[in-house]
Amino acid sequence: MLKRMLLLPLALLAALLVAAAAGADTKTVQITKNGFTPASTSVTVGDTVTWHNADTADHQVVANDGSFASPVLHADQSYSHTFNSIGKFNYHDAFAKSHTGSVLVTGGSTALTLVAGSSSVVYGSGTTLSGKASGVITLQGETVTLTAQPFGKGAQSLQSTATAADGSYQFAVSPTIQTTYQTHWRTEDSGFETVKVAPRVGFGRSGRIFIAKVTSDLGYGGHFVWLQRHSSAFGWTNIKRVFLNSSSRASFRVRLKHGRSMLRLVLPSSQAGAGYIAGLSRSIIVIR
Repeated sequence: MLKRMLLLPLALLAALLVAAAAGADTKTVQITKNGFTPASTSVTVGDTVTWHNADTADHQVVANDGSFASPVLHADQSYSHTFNSIGKFNYHDAFAKSHTGSVLVTGGSTALTLVAGSSSVVYGSGTTLSGKASGVITLQGETVTLTAQPFGKGAQSLQSTATAADGSYQFAVSPTIQTTYQTHWRTEDSGFETVKVAPRVGFGRSGRIFIAKVTSDLGYGGHFVWLQRHSSAFGWTNIKRVFLNSSSRASFRVRLKHGRSMLRLVLPSSQAGAGYIAGLSRSIIVIR
């Protein structure tokens, strides 16, 4: 009974080792009189690279950092090395030092993240999209491409940037309508990140005349904004509905109580239009 119990963990370990071996891969690099083919190879941790001398002359594969070196390879001989750590390994031919190559070893599963600095912006302003390639070794200067899909339109490529040494990257964006973003690096795609947009609600005053103006990609003729007043007892309350003209503007008067009044304008979501959220103006203090 005890012998059977001891054999069980050993059998389990053997099964795991077989499974791991089955998941590993082998890439072959040919050594020719003109150099290594391919010169750049990408593998994951645990994979093996085999160099085969396809030339009639002797060659020797030597890592620049000394981490591996083949014996002298005569015609049709091969040398294999298994990579157990991530990184970029440059190598050369000891018999023809101008012939060089590299092996990029990644951690296997990859993930490309994307996060917006703000989930919503006011029309005319922007935010920063940040991301990072995690679970892999990344190189400074890798190209990450940003695509965007504005509300009601198809996806379009916006811009590209280069990664920092740790794989991080940033994009500055200024969407003019609700826009969904995604980034792309090598064969990886990030998740989708949506930034909502509020129309810019301008609120000014010239003497006793108040001025409202709403700005976005849409026109707001016939739409309205609420004039609100703040009180310590009730918070913000609607006191006047102001309709906008064909220029998305309005000039209006309002009768206020004596004393101090704090006012603002609110564009309800029902008036903001498709692809936009509710808008809010700055506050104005009026003393009568």
